[in-house]
Amino acid sequence: MKRLKTNKKPSGTARGKKPRSRMRTRSGNPGKTGAKAKAGTSRKGRRIAELAAAGRRLGGLLAAGLPVRSASVDGDEAGSCRTDEAAARKQMNDLWARHGGVLSGLNPAGPEYAVAASAFAQGYCERVGLRDKGWFPFPSDQRVSAVILLHGTGQEAFTVQDSPLLRLLGELKRLALHEVILASRDEAVTPQLVQTFAAPRLEAEVKFVDAGDVAAGSVSGDGAERLAAAKAAEGDILVFLDASVSSAAEEIAALAGTVAGGSDAALWGVSAKLPHFYKRPPEVMAKQFVNYALGRRDLRADSLTVLPHALSRQAVTKLGAELAHPARAHGAALLEGLAVASVRLSGGDTRGARPFAWLDRSRASDHLEALRLAMDRLGPRLFYPDNWRRRGYAADTYSPYIAEEPSVSGDFSRESI
Repeated sequence: MKRLKTNKKPSGTARGKKPRSRMRTRSGNPGKTGAKAKAGTSRKGRRIAELAAAGRRLGGLLAAGLPVRSASVDGDEAGSCRTDEAAARKQMNDLWARHGGVLSGLNPAGPEYAVAASAFAQGYCERVGLRDKGWFPFPSDQRVSAVILLHGTGQEAFTVQDSPLLRLLGELKRLALHEVILASRDEAVTPQLVQTFAAPRLEAEVKFVDAGDVAAGSVSGDGAERLAAAKAAEGDILVFLDASVSSAAEEIAALAGTVAGGSDAALWGVSAKLPHFYKRPPEVMAKQFVNYALGRRDLRADSLTVLPHALSRQAVTKLGAELAHPARAHGAALLEGLAVASVRLSGGDTRGARPFAWLDRSRASDHLEALRLAMDRLGPRLFYPDNWRRRGYAADTYSPYIAEEPSVSGDFSRESI
């Protein structure tokens, strides 16, 4: 039986050749194969390496010839001295803030900034004769106050080995802070205990604020500590931290850098890890509803009730006593027109996976109070017009939320509720 002849040519594989790649993108053009994909990755790697080299070189050049203050060492031989690390760290931060502009355009929350800033500090330390301290500069020379809230931790935070507070103090030592404030309303926490535990680890004086004078019944969560510490702080930027979790220096710098860049409030972005809606607790739903109702859908469930966050001096002044109620303070910040932004390290959390509300002690009722504050200021409908309902027909029924009949216009916008 004769085989039928066909015009089909043998495949490339049959001839011992590799088949051609048929991978296409959605546009129909050939997609990136291994070599091109690796080239894209290597370009990013080269960018990181270039920033690291430039930062290290710049730090060494700027430190050359600059005087660094020295401090005498007690117990050493007469006349011996060593570099005053606090002064050197401040000098390094000032140099970066003033001249690091040659590496401008870097996002304080991005990996490029972290690499360039760390390398700059290394270059500075090498030039002045210090071993690498792991310092991390702020993108600004504004005074930054770190406020550690001891709500719920008590005296145990000072006695447990390798406690989160101990690790947090180690991270703060990497930063050129204007001051560190520990605030607590626990009677067992005394100024002597704070100085004995915290001051040696920071190698600097620590300010203790007793928040017991703030009426416990009039605040929610750690509001008493926040309000008392805000009144005592001297910095231009206040970063609020929790003693029960160690926040990395990179996170603190990202928050402070966002405020230094023009924001009044920098919230730590937790919305990326929100579970499905039906799995969210009531307080998370309430936070997101308040943001949506006040026209900030971009914030999703981010709020001032979550730690850490940073505030500018202007925000602290405008919010005033509302800081004792973090949820109301968040609503007031949006109502006052303050610049509120969410911050999250683009390279991922430096402390591993955290739950989506890892340091939020608020309740749903707290956020409803923020909504009530907005309704008192803007009316029951906030700033959403009512172009559909004729509420005048219900005027005979007494209700504080029944407004006069509005004039019906032809604007049936989606924002009408």
